[in-house]
Amino acid sequence: MFAIGAIGCNFAFFASPPLQGGLPWLSLVFIVLALIFVIVGLGRAFSRKQAYRGKALSIVLSVVTLLAVGPSTFIFVKARELPGSAAAPQVGQRVPDFTLPDTSGKPVSLDQLLAASSVAPAPKAVLLIFYRGYW
Repeated sequence: MFAIGAIGCNFAFFASPPLQGGLPWLSLVFIVLALIFVIVGLGRAFSRKQAYRGKALSIVLSVVTLLAVGPSTFIFVKARELPGSAAAPQVGQRVPDFTLPDTSGKPVSLDQLLAASSVAPAPKAVLLIFYRGYW
């Protein structure tokens, strides 16, 4: 259950709930609790051989828990390495004009995209998508 809670915290983070900054730490608490329960459960399963003859289920559940906790731990660690976005443009903020090549290599400026043409009126906004790498 704690492993599922850790995964749920990662998904809930993108829903922008109140106190969003605490969700990664709550996820970490769930990860630690899940690992503690896995260690205790495996210790019990292998210490009392007569009581727990079917160790296969405990191993399967431990592997499933570790498969759930592993990505959550990776996400928690890698999220700390992301740069801050304080200087990033905000939604609705006007950006300065720039010129970039389109997919065919032809230079296109932002003013060209926002200008009215004889075929269509000027758009109200432009969605900019930046891809890393090359075409």
